[in-house]
Amino acid sequence: MMFHLNLLSIFDSLRNDRSALRHYKKKLHEYQEHEAEVLIDIGVIYLDRGELERAVRNFEEALETYRKLKFPEGVAYASELLGDSLMALREFDRAMEHYSEALSIYSDLNPPLAEELREKIYEAGKIREALTTREPPEEESCEESCEESCEESCEEPSENPGLGSETVAVFRFSDRLVELLEGFEDYAVCWENRDIEVLEDNLESARVIRDRPTEGLLNLLIGRYHLEEGEIYEALKFIKRATRIFRDAGDSRGAAVSLVIMGVILFIMDERENLYTVFKEALEIFRSLEMGEAESVTMKIINTLSKM
Repeated sequence: MMFHLNLLSIFDSLRNDRSALRHYKKKLHEYQEHEAEVLIDIGVIYLDRGELERAVRNFEEALETYRKLKFPEGVAYASELLGDSLMALREFDRAMEHYSEALSIYSDLNPPLAEELREKIYEAGKIREALTTREPPEEESCEESCEESCEESCEEPSENPGLGSETVAVFRFSDRLVELLEGFEDYAVCWENRDIEVLEDNLESARVIRDRPTEGLLNLLIGRYHLEEGEIYEALKFIKRATRIFRDAGDSRGAAVSLVIMGVILFIMDERENLYTVFKEALEIFRSLEMGEAESVTMKIINTLSKM
């Protein structure tokens, strides 16, 4: 009888040990999953700040943790964020590898997310091509070149002969985007004459009466003017202000146009690690608003910048 009781006690002890082991394994799994979520949150903060290397490190740690946990949704999410960060760093091949891994998982588990990621990969490919390739100039006869030059100069006279043709083209495309904004027609003549004093007076009035749409538009025009004058840091100040005002006012169209011009300024300042993020957001907004013309003009700006 005593032997039987001892045996039951041993079995009870083993059952308790197994139960405790399962309990602690579950707690460890939950802790590791929470740790991965925190790493993702920190990485997103770094990504928003433009601290891309730190973002990459956090996303890589999260990805490794999710793989150990065999948590496919986490692997896909971390891989997509890692791809975004690497694209911003212009490490295109690595970015595409992580996008592909995320797409493979989303295709099985979440088709809507897979479709969104396909669109992101498509846009990333277009931006990558524009920022990394330079098409060799086509051979043409001297006569053809002169005729083309004459036609361009007649159609698009530049008030500043010191500007290169690519720069003039970028300014022209930028103006086409600005003309799509609501309220621009009220200042079209003033802008055409580059009457900066009138624009500044109207901006002050818009501030006083809290006319946010007009305030955003005029900050954008004044910033665009300073860019044309070569006053890069002054231009950036006004464009950043315009972007913030448009966002606060819920004007996605204005925010997208501001982002494109901000991308041009960043290119000129040679801060090109942020170019992908800025242009990508602008293109996504234009697509969501079904603004095909704006999307096309933005791609022309990116292609023109790649030749400069």
